[in-house]
Amino acid sequence: MAKYVLAAVLLVALVAAVMPACVGNRGAAARPDDAEAHQNRGVAHQDEGHHDLAIKDFTKAIELKPDDAEAYFTRGVAYGRKGLWDLAIKDFTKAIELKPDDAKAYYNRGAAYGGKGLWDRAITDHNKAIELKPDLAEAYCNRGVAYGEKGLLDLEIKDYTKAIELKPGYAKACYNRGLAYAEKGLWNLAIRDWTKAIELKPDHAFAYYGRGVAYAQKGLWDLAIKDCTRAIKLKPDDADAYYSRGVAYCQKGLWNLAIKDCTKAIELKPDDADAYYNRGLAYGGKGLWDRAIKDYAKAIELKPDYAVAHRARGAAYGGKGLWDLAIKDFTKAIELEPGDALAYCGRGVAYGAKGLWDLALKDYSRAAELAPGFPLTYVNRARAYLAQKDYDAAWADVKAAQKLGHKVDPELIKKLTEESGRSE
Repeated sequence: MAKYVLAAVLLVALVAAVMPACVGNRGAAARPDDAEAHQNRGVAHQDEGHHDLAIKDFTKAIELKPDDAEAYFTRGVAYGRKGLWDLAIKDFTKAIELKPDDAKAYYNRGAAYGGKGLWDRAITDHNKAIELKPDLAEAYCNRGVAYGEKGLLDLEIKDYTKAIELKPGYAKACYNRGLAYAEKGLWNLAIRDWTKAIELKPDHAFAYYGRGVAYAQKGLWDLAIKDCTRAIKLKPDDADAYYSRGVAYCQKGLWNLAIKDCTKAIELKPDDADAYYNRGLAYGGKGLWDRAIKDYAKAIELKPDYAVAHRARGAAYGGKGLWDLAIKDFTKAIELEPGDALAYCGRGVAYGAKGLWDLALKDYSRAAELAPGFPLTYVNRARAYLAQKDYDAAWADVKAAQKLGHKVDPELIKKLTEESGRSE
């Protein structure tokens, strides 16, 4: 697949305090000077998702009882759920000041620091939460997120593993560990974890999508399509799922389905250069070169350093016989990605089409150095050697391609046999 970006690792939801039994929404109205009544009504509002009303009640509770750590904590949770990280951090800090041994306050402040991308501070707070409450699975999970954001994948995996050990039904930790394994290219382990996440949470769209990507990495296109389809059903606005299914269709040569999915991905995410690129590949598969070129041009506009899009557009120009434009794009692809054997091979074809055999041979030889296991390079170089009547070199390249298991075009062998006066 052209891209492997999965859904972003999600911070574990902020843990709400365990509060006394709620006295109902009438309590605070009946007892306006009762801090506990406001606190309980705030919790009720928060449970219903009415965070502004909850904040108002928690603020009143704090006004009436300024030393109530729980009121600061619950207001911090409400601020966190609104994404107001600075206010959340301020309240969790006050809660810690009033109650220094409160693991959940450290944990939630760590989550808030994570929301701001302050990963070192997040780790410090999660460390303290774990010190105070060693069985707090959520703290291990969120510390794992922080380690992952710092690129410390082994520590990330270790923390998710501990979280799962403490809480075996922890779907979010299974999902996140799958992401970490995917980052390391350990696709079988990623599939195992995402399968477990799906078992625990059957409507986990991101787990289906991630597993679909993992199957694609293993070339299991039908399984990839099945999982991406399930992800789309659960989350119809997921542009990446449409894109990934489109890639899988493309790999199977199902061009119309690939075009349909990539078009939907573009509709949902108009700035997705990869979706334009892959739709271009599908149009190219159908021989619709003008449409392919248009899509590659858009991909390059969105992502000017997109080497494979330049290479693909070069191939499309070649399909139209526009060899100078093809050479220009292949050259740009090589400039952006000097190790791209396919770009050298493509430019070699373009030079050959113009009769520039020395330049063609130079490019084919470079392609063979970069990717010695790619048989078409040897076949193309054999044609160039044949054009220059270097029959020994041409036969050597035919043999090299055959040794790699490639069935060389009988017409090439026939022509080489006739012109060289021998068969091998």
